[in-house]
Amino acid sequence: MAEESTRDDLPELSPGRRKFLQWLTGGFLSLWGVGFLWVITSFLKPPQSKSSIAERVIKVGPLDDLPVGQARLVRRGREPIWVIRPDEENLVALAGVCTHMHCVLDWDPKQRSLDCPCHEGAFDLNGNVLKGPPPQSLRRYRVETRLGEIHLHVS
Repeated sequence: MAEESTRDDLPELSPGRRKFLQWLTGGFLSLWGVGFLWVITSFLKPPQSKSSIAERVIKVGPLDDLPVGQARLVRRGREPIWVIRPDEENLVALAGVCTHMHCVLDWDPKQRSLDCPCHEGAFDLNGNVLKGPPPQSLRRYRVETRLGEIHLHVS
């Protein structure tokens, strides 16, 4: 009969070797766990869309629908933008949020200014602060007309 090998026949590992093998196994499992988490997070993360020219230009509408001296509030996602027609030939586009407390601005056609309803701030047609507590001017956007349509450049 052939002798069967038992656990007693195997050489015993020294404590140093055992610790090293435990550390090595733990290291490999940790690396595998990090890789697994990376795969899961990259799967759950929404894809990044490449910016195109269509995303950076907003059609506001026909120029004839915006009378001289009037303004239109346009939304870009959650960001309001005022498009103003001060005279027959010009258009102005300004951020629609006050730089003080981020309140949405109102257009005042008599004063030809954007007014903050929260703390009485006011901005002129160049976005400069006229009065009140706003610390800085409004952001300006490029706006143009093409074939009778108003186009707002938000890039």
